[in-house]
Amino acid sequence: MSWESIGSVNTGQLPNDEEWIEFCQKLAIQYIKLVCGEPPSGATLGIMLHDHDLGTYTSIGVYCEYSMPYDYVSSCENALDVFDSAISWEELKDLYEEQFSQADEDNEDDEID
Repeated sequence: MSWESIGSVNTGQLPNDEEWIEFCQKLAIQYIKLVCGEPPSGATLGIMLHDHDLGTYTSIGVYCEYSMPYDYVSSCENALDVFDSAISWEELKDLYEEQFSQADEDNEDDEID
């Protein structure tokens, strides 16, 4: 199966922010599908894993069983660029972390009762 990377979101640092980066990439994939539609038959839009001398990192890519749908790939790249530049990742991350810390506090309160 061949694949074509379309890019990544510009937020977080590995390895500390792995969960955050995955959340953001899944969010970006939903936006890309909204704008570009579902991938053509035989293709999948998803998170790709890359091994590097300094560790492993992820990006968003299109996997395809047959010939790569380059028009779709190009549209996805454009949609990701627009989405990534339009999002205030720092503000979004602050809210994300706040929600998780609040959920942890609520769970601790439930255990005490």
